[in-house]
Amino acid sequence: MKNKYINRLIKFNVLISFCFYNYICYSVELGNLIAIDIFSNNNDTNSILNKEYLIVSNEENIVPNDNIFDKENIDAAEKHNKYINEKDFWYADTKMSILIGGLPSLETKIKPIPTTILAVGLAGAFILQHQLQMKTIWKNNKDAYFKFQDDLKEEMFIDKCGHFYGAYITSYFLREALVGCGFGWNTANNVAGILGLTYSTYVEIWDGFGPDYGFSPSDFIADVAGATFFIAQHYYPSLRNITPKFIYFPSEWTGYKSRIPTAMFIDDYSSQFFFYSINIYNLLPDKWKTYYPSWLELSVGYTVRNMLDKVRHPDEEQCSECTFWKDGYWGSPRVVLALDYNLEKILPSGGNTWNWFRQTLNRFKLPSPALEIGKVTRFYILFPFKLW
Repeated sequence: MKNKYINRLIKFNVLISFCFYNYICYSVELGNLIAIDIFSNNNDTNSILNKEYLIVSNEENIVPNDNIFDKENIDAAEKHNKYINEKDFWYADTKMSILIGGLPSLETKIKPIPTTILAVGLAGAFILQHQLQMKTIWKNNKDAYFKFQDDLKEEMFIDKCGHFYGAYITSYFLREALVGCGFGWNTANNVAGILGLTYSTYVEIWDGFGPDYGFSPSDFIADVAGATFFIAQHYYPSLRNITPKFIYFPSEWTGYKSRIPTAMFIDDYSSQFFFYSINIYNLLPDKWKTYYPSWLELSVGYTVRNMLDKVRHPDEEQCSECTFWKDGYWGSPRVVLALDYNLEKILPSGGNTWNWFRQTLNRFKLPSPALEIGKVTRFYILFPFKLW
């Protein structure tokens, strides 16, 4: 008889242990930690049921519940853990936004209609751009053969900045679109970077058929760097203190000449300016932040004024401030130190669309006070518009 009760007790303990084990596994699978707050000074055994908390995602996001085993509470925890933690959805010291609002999902669940619209839209834009460039930059490609030809010095490195930024900003827009199509946050960032590089590679390959140029390895390296930096910002938040930015104004508006030759604005590098904006405020010690405006940033930029290819245009005269890095190729390279604005901290917050637009606008540089350093050094009240 004694052995019989002992066997029953063992079986009961095994059953309880098994149930407890499965419960813990289920809680871990959801990413939740279940905690019961028992007050040592309270001898009421009902306090266990009356004072309970559900701690979500192992963070201090504590939600009081009457019953931690309630299905609604478990469903809420499951729903919460389908999205990234809010503390991970910040760009430096500014909360990020997506067009659809809320937090991005961790899981990938493709939405057929948005995905179809995106695929059709991208295909249409791709075809239109291809046709446009076949009539301009690539118009003579049909009679040429593929070749490698590096242009490291011809463009005085300004095109490398363009390739870096092009791959970066393309990846950014693709990520935003993929999130709207149901891609998980991590997947969207990775896939967007790969697609951004894929598009840039397609451009490089077609450049390889150009009669006057070819596939440039240094251009491709800059493409890889831009896409890699975009993905790296996702995994290393400290890199979000640096934001690549771009500004374009036709050179004639700023008192200079556009690049000669140029087929369209994409290759008019004399009218393009590339910056890397640094979030000074977020890098300062806390005790100094009181004295520094949170929206004021510092940008380091680069441009090349009055670019001229005298090999193909021997009758054109180079500018007095120009120099050459390779026989026949002239230009005036400039390093720019400029103040910058964090538009997300200046412009008011609003709805999902507005907040996303404000975030996106901050990827572009607006005119600001700047010091341009080159053969001639100039101060600008609103760069790139010179006073003299």
